[in-house]
Amino acid sequence: MSDQIPVTEVRTGTSPSPHDQLQSSLFGKLPAELRAAIYTEIFGGQRIHLKFTTHPIRADRVGLRKRWRHAICEQSPTVSFREVTSRQHHCFLASRRRVLDINLLFTCQRALEEGIPILYQSNIFHIVNAGTERLPSDDLRSLQVKIPKNWGLIRSLEFKWEVNIFDRNHPSFVPHHWGRDGYEAFWDGLADMPSLSQLRISIIMPQILMLTSPSELQKLYFEPIKRLKHLRRCEVILPISYSSHFGMSPEDQRLPIGGDGDYRISWATVDDGRPLAAEATTSASRQLSRALATPSQPGDP
Repeated sequence: MSDQIPVTEVRTGTSPSPHDQLQSSLFGKLPAELRAAIYTEIFGGQRIHLKFTTHPIRADRVGLRKRWRHAICEQSPTVSFREVTSRQHHCFLASRRRVLDINLLFTCQRALEEGIPILYQSNIFHIVNAGTERLPSDDLRSLQVKIPKNWGLIRSLEFKWEVNIFDRNHPSFVPHHWGRDGYEAFWDGLADMPSLSQLRISIIMPQILMLTSPSELQKLYFEPIKRLKHLRRCEVILPISYSSHFGMSPEDQRLPIGGDGDYRISWATVDDGRPLAAEATTSASRQLSRALATPSQPGDP
């Protein structure tokens, strides 16, 4: 880091700063409220899908390097989170992808300074973490590194965490089995977002062997919400098959935690538009139970 202090030119009262942009009708005639409305109309007030993926066409010198990409959700931002997480989205398809028009931000320094807060504060950012190769905490930290100066501006975040369990290794991603470290790291990442006031998180996973009591499950899944000091609204979605294990009714209800915010839980009956297969879920649970109960033999992977 340079030890030099940046020098700011001192101007007289008769010589306006370029930041004033008095020659522009946007800044010279319109009040701040109308300018904010214009910014919001152009690149705000949307649900924005964020995805860490390779570019579908362009290749880097080192190959298909993954990067963060965004797309505007095809569903209205007023659509319920449960509906958003219960269907497939095709907004990243080349033929249907729409992106934010942020060219206005780069016309001058004043437009950038006024528009950046609206870009990050008025939009809902939606992240899907699927499979068992990458934890949600990895996504949070990666995105934080990507936008370090604006990370603290984000107010509304949606997270869909899909966990697929088909062998004995995958339960390490499940919070109430061996995935607690990753789950705690995820909430630590959220707690580092100083402006986050609205959070929606959906944890979709097949039912597997339950080793904890309802009170322990509630403490594990819901207690971390208290770490988010500025959170005012929170919705948690879990598979409906888990409601009995949590000792809760399969109806939407307030979360049993203290605080001034509106914290609620919903129960998902579908995943990506497909009903959760009870038989397949039970089979996976039985396979896991047998795997855990059967001691490993020499030569087993």
